[in-house]
Parts: sequence; structure tokens; C-alpha cells
Amino acid sequence: MEPAQKKKVKTKKPWAKIEGFRSAKFGMKMQEVREAIYQDFNLQGKKISIINHPTQHTKNLAITVNNLLPNSGDSRVVYGFGYQSKKLAHVNILTGFPVDKNISAQQVVNSGNFLGKIFFKKRYQKDGFVVNAKLNDGSAVIFRGKDQKGRMVHLRLSNPQPNKNNKDIKITLNLSYIEKPGQPDTYQLKENDF
Repeated sequence: MEPAQKKKVKTKKPWAKIEGFRSAKFGMKMQEVREAIYQDFNLQGKKISIINHPTQHTKNLAITVNNLLPNSGDSRVVYGFGYQSKKLAHVNILTGFPVDKNISAQQVVNSGNFLGKIFFKKRYQKDGFVVNAKLNDGSAVIFRGKDQKGRMVHLRLSNPQPNKNNKDIKITLNLSYIEKPGQPDTYQLKENDF
């Protein structure tokens, strides 16, 4: 008899699909995103702010949501629309300081770790893939990955500057969903403009 051969088990993670955030999908117009915000968070009217970016000449819708993740305090969700397309191109979510000045640094770190584990369950392109990398400015990329269509999720944790007593540490978690990383639909000056 031949010795038993080990079976090669290939467990491939399913590909990530980065399509936007919750009901708000890339390519939606502003009114469609307003409807998605209402569907996801029951917010409308004055609870949705319009922010005009001064140099990119883009418009954004912004909301504040309490406990987007369990025990995460207030988060600011900003839906960004392209300069030319006028369609949803990215979503940025800020948790921690300065959105919620009462949240502890540990709560923000816990939220980052929780999200990083969720993202890591999927498969991403090798190009630009990063997990738990410390940056020169002291912040950390908890996770960055692109799906098969090149759309990106980017999760970054700011590094607090500790003071003598380690009190009042200000830490921010920034989660971004980006339709076309490296190709922003923003106002661009032409080379011969100046």
C-alpha cells in the first residue's frame, strides 16, 4: 500500500466588491445618494450638509451617525461627487477626533481593528495591497486593497502625539471607499494656465 497522500486544499477567499458604502453606490447622482442616506440612516433635509471643496470644485454630502460600529461614538460620513461626472466617486468616514471629542483612543483603535479583520476576509489585487503598515508620519494603514475593478478601500489610523500624562490623546480613524484611486475627478489646472 502506498502512504496516504495529503490532499491539497485550496481555500480562496472570495473577491471583494467595493461598490460604495451601504446603499450609496458609485455612479449615483446626488439625489440618489440622498435617498440612500435616508434608506440607510433615516436622515434627510437639514441633517444632510452640503460641502463645497474650495480647490477641487467638487460637492459633498455629509452626515453624522452615532455608533456606526458598536461603541464607536459619532462618525462623519462624507459622500464625494466628481467634478465633471457629478456622480458619487468616493466615500470618507471619520471616527474619533475631531468628530467625537468624548470617545477614547482605545474605542477608535478597536473600531479600526474590527474593520481591518472584516476587510481581510476578502481577496484583493496584489498591487497596492497593505495590511498594518506604519507610515513615516506616525500614522498606520490598517488596511488597503483594490477589488478586481481597481476600486479601493483604505483604512488609516492617525497616530496620536502622546503628551506627558497620556491624557487627551486625539486619534482619528479614516475609512475611504474610492472608485478610481489615482484618477480623481476633480478640477485640474492645465499646464499652460500659468
